[in-house]
Amino acid sequence: MTDMKKIHSRSPSPSREIDMKKLKIDLSEEARDLLIKQLEYYFSDENLRKDSFFQNVMRSDPKSRLYLSYLLKCSKVKNLGITREEQIEQALEGHNFIIIERNEEDGRSMLRLLKDLPELEVKKKFREKIGHTSKDHHAGGCIVKVSSLPENISWIAVKDELKAELQKLIPNGENLVRYVSQTTQNGTCYMLLKPFLNDQNIVKEICLTLDDIKVPVVLVGQEEARKVITTALPRHIQKEREKEINKQRMIFTSQPILIGGQQFASIEHLRRCLKEVLEQSAVDTVFDGESLSFNVLKALLHYHPKGSDKTRGMHSITVKYHPETNNSKCFFILRKNEAGQDEMEDFSVSKCLQQLARNPPLASKLGKNEVCEDKQQENIENNQEVTIEG
Repeated sequence: MTDMKKIHSRSPSPSREIDMKKLKIDLSEEARDLLIKQLEYYFSDENLRKDSFFQNVMRSDPKSRLYLSYLLKCSKVKNLGITREEQIEQALEGHNFIIIERNEEDGRSMLRLLKDLPELEVKKKFREKIGHTSKDHHAGGCIVKVSSLPENISWIAVKDELKAELQKLIPNGENLVRYVSQTTQNGTCYMLLKPFLNDQNIVKEICLTLDDIKVPVVLVGQEEARKVITTALPRHIQKEREKEINKQRMIFTSQPILIGGQQFASIEHLRRCLKEVLEQSAVDTVFDGESLSFNVLKALLHYHPKGSDKTRGMHSITVKYHPETNNSKCFFILRKNEAGQDEMEDFSVSKCLQQLARNPPLASKLGKNEVCEDKQQENIENNQEVTIEG
């Protein structure tokens, strides 16, 4: 991704005499195509709407032009081995909307677009990032409740019944009930569970039978969960919950995992790679079965709470603007429904990563003991167009 701060801190090279007879610098066809693709991305409406640096510089010129020397400072242009303005001029000969002309005053090469600059969008602070959502109070285990309990039903009966129901759904022999509160005067009882895979969806399906009465288990909202943690949980239970969260955080940030046939230094490393792919992919980029990114995302989707429904009929994944914000990109599943019609549905990578952390595919358990973070990030990025290389 272009480091705009570095570009912003540099000004164009000083004015110099231009030799109009200077020789062209030959570019290979591959280098020319990559450079054109990169420049088309820089000056696409999609990028210019958010690129305050290019917008400010171009709008400061009466004809909305840009000195080519600015482009030579861009890291992605430098990574292509482009070191001279003549190389950019040669690549853009005959381009349909990017032209080169000379500044009337100093004779230096400038770039001009055969279209109007789009309006610059004010960048909103969007706190939710891939894998980094607002605080989830169920991260240390689900907090649930049952309400309107008959007076003769004790919290012990609630605990035993919930434990039995969980054993039916997750027969691993472990007691998943960490704490059950005393029943309140209005017949409400709160429970803290140990975290397990897909826990938030599973608990929503549980209904307890107490004295021949069906009592649904309710996953409490975030604000109610916060209050339960601070007021209803004993201090030693709070500490156990905090240890569980720290354990998950350690797994998230430190242990190598293997997913989609690729090894990553940690879940956090996987999150960064996917964030990089999403941020640097142009809208409407499609990842199919030949793409490394597709294979990783497909494997990750199996951890989504509705993974089986999401992946049914899926043939590829694309990048689109989120329908609610229209200025933040997200991944969309492309599928064929039972009638053979095309469908598109977005999905949350955050939800996938949260569930992945509950039961991570650790590389050490799969016989993989070494990981090269830089190499894995390079691999996942190389499946993208030149416009998204980091």
